Amino acid sequence: MNTEPLPAVDREVDWARYGLDGPATPAQPAHTGVHDLFHEDKLSSSSGEQKPWWKSNFFVREPVLFGTWDGVFTSAMLNIFGVVIFLRTGWVVGNAGIGLSLLIIVLTLAVALIAALSAIGICERLNLPAGGVYTLLSSVLGAQIAASIGAVYCFAQAVAAALYCTGFGESMAGVFGIEDNTWAIRGIGIGVLLLLLAINIAGVKWVVKLQLALLLILLVSVLDFAVGTFVHTDTSQGFWGYSRSLLSNNTKPDYNVGQTFFTVFGVFFPTATGVFAGINMSGDLRNPRASIPNGTLMAIAVSGFLYILHVVMLGATCTRDALKHNYLIAEIVSVVGVLWLMGLYISSLSSTLGAVYGAPRILQVIAQERSIPIIEFLGKGRGTNNEPIYATLVVCFIALCFILIGHINTLAPIVTLPFMLTYCAVDYSYFALAMTYDRLLEGGRVDPQQKGETTSLVGGDSKPPTPLIEELPPNEPPPSYDSVSASPTHSDGGDKGGAVSPPYKLDIYRMPNSWYSSMCNRWVSLIGAVGSIVIMFLIEWTYTLVLVALTMLLHLYVLKASSGLTTGANQFELIEWIKGLRKHARWRRNGYEQVKVMTQSPIPEISTTQLTEDGDDYKGRGRYHHSSKLKGTDYDG
Repeated sequence: MNTEPLPAVDREVDWARYGLDGPATPAQPAHTGVHDLFHEDKLSSSSGEQKPWWKSNFFVREPVLFGTWDGVFTSAMLNIFGVVIFLRTGWVVGNAGIGLSLLIIVLTLAVALIAALSAIGICERLNLPAGGVYTLLSSVLGAQIAASIGAVYCFAQAVAAALYCTGFGESMAGVFGIEDNTWAIRGIGIGVLLLLLAINIAGVKWVVKLQLALLLILLVSVLDFAVGTFVHTDTSQGFWGYSRSLLSNNTKPDYNVGQTFFTVFGVFFPTATGVFAGINMSGDLRNPRASIPNGTLMAIAVSGFLYILHVVMLGATCTRDALKHNYLIAEIVSVVGVLWLMGLYISSLSSTLGAVYGAPRILQVIAQERSIPIIEFLGKGRGTNNEPIYATLVVCFIALCFILIGHINTLAPIVTLPFMLTYCAVDYSYFALAMTYDRLLEGGRVDPQQKGETTSLVGGDSKPPTPLIEELPPNEPPPSYDSVSASPTHSDGGDKGGAVSPPYKLDIYRMPNSWYSSMCNRWVSLIGAVGSIVIMFLIEWTYTLVLVALTMLLHLYVLKASSGLTTGANQFELIEWIKGLRKHARWRRNGYEQVKVMTQSPIPEISTTQLTEDGDDYKGRGRYHHSSKLKGTDYDG
């Protein structure tokens, strides 16, 4: 018998004869052009090819996406735990005392936390693209208001970069014993800014890879400071160690000449300017709806704990004179001063890099949407990641100008007030969005059977939520939204400002059930908005008036130059709401409601004007079909 194998026959099988579609083939993932941070490293390792370090690709060639910890938490933490903590915590305790310093921390965290929760609430209720703070405000209050506030926010980020570079220069000058040389501080700060500008433009990937390592070094420096309070003293420098007498003496305030509680608060508040760092990089996140709330809230919690730790430990171990006049007192307290300095330098560099990274991207979005025509050229980008080169240069130029001031205590209030104005706008946006949702709900814009449904837009795998505003038919052209209704209407686009096509739908969703949803409260946001304005005037009322006036002038320019922009989802009118509250309060105070009292008899005269005519069809029926006309002196018929 022939045992040779039959030759293989390469032929196609007609699988349709057997009711099959064909042999199963493994699904090929779609190539989107966007990769994880270490995508190139995975490719090289899977192929078995090991490159020597000098052949490594240090520059970003592909769009890179980040997650909760390597993106939002790390960026927010490196920005929140900033240079002010290292160089001005002792000064704050020396002036305000331990008790009021803790109050300053609570107020700072409250303002930042309310703003962060308001931003998260807006992300929950609206499906937002990339763009950070500007997109949040534009989606609710409209592009014209968002452009004005967004420009102010970018200005604040630029001045904050100057503050961080000045802090770096101040610490370096202190190490070399030239802390009294203002020009040395300015020169070091300018050099750091130019270095980080080059790094940002080049888009070097190793800086991003090192973010977690930088955060680890930052936390080690904090641990070094905490351990130092227990293991040694230096009485010649004012570090006596833990003492009840020091704790008692440093509890009450003792302000320097010209300082008050709110001026000290203005110096400390820039520590909270990094809470939007994760939101600003929303376009660079794999899953922004999950990463932004988790990473941001965790960073605020950890930073708040470290703030309190620094205040209590410095106040309980150092003399008041040392706290007031020695900005590097925390280095003396630390076990290894070099570790503390490394934490300071990492904080300064990372905060500056975050400001130089985030602010230009917001300016780029504003320019691309032509919200402010005069800066339209800033919308141009370069490379695969569309790097905003021109916007980065503008931000760094502003920072360079403010570095010439050369003192942290002078720069800090300039940073504080624009940030607080931005936080106020974000807080009010969430309040207005929630009130708009209730108004549409009461107006019957939702199917009653869908009112109880809660669906999360943040990291949920649930079914699509039910919108308040229905989606337009697919053949409709891009709509625009007028100032009184979120319903789509068409516009000719205005004049040379140009029309910006908004999304095809503007949906507002209910707040979902999540571990943080109960903290997103409209009334807390309203209190945060009002509180921010009040604190701004208490810190420096003249600068606040100038800032508000310039913001209003910019808004008037945007209104005139950029018609045809979207007005967002907001349908809530604050002035009318306040008038209604005043009227209701007046009625409650008087104990009655306003009614119309008629002076004469309201009974009208009734006269029949038409009856149903008789006929064969109606002869078996009574005269029930008739109409009447009512007349009376006081009756409005």
